[in-house]
Amino acid sequence: MAAPRHLGPEPEDFAAAVDDALRPVLLLAARASAKAGQRVSTSQLQALLVLQERGPMKLTSLADELGAIPSSATRLCDRLVAADLITREPGSADRREVFLQLTASGRRVVRQVRDLRRDGLREALEASTPRERRELLSGLRALGVRLGAHEADPGASAASYLP
Repeated sequence: MAAPRHLGPEPEDFAAAVDDALRPVLLLAARASAKAGQRVSTSQLQALLVLQERGPMKLTSLADELGAIPSSATRLCDRLVAADLITREPGSADRREVFLQLTASGRRVVRQVRDLRRDGLREALEASTPRERRELLSGLRALGVRLGAHEADPGASAASYLP
């Protein structure tokens, strides 16, 4: 692991240090995704997480949530449909509308990745004091708010937004 960067008064210095500090967490999330019963890419997992959290939605809404262009989201969803992780269902009011939703397999993959990620975090946090854990969670929630991740649910788990 690289030596910590100087934590000077400038935000970019601190941002670099935070980026370095987050690397093991991001690697944990990637390893959890790779260890799940059905392998999915980070982009695919992000789509599954959005559908898990928001429920059935149109492709354009999913693309917006992912920050992707609709054609890329379409290809992503084609792969998820082929893997039986999501389905495309016609709308009840307007059959021209198509809604994406998780299948049982998709829900299982999300649950497996989340459980693996949480197990890794739990192991890493066992050596921390209760105060350190509270401070870490408080800092992560504050960072999440500033990044816009918790606008809809300020009480949400910080880990739930990691891929």
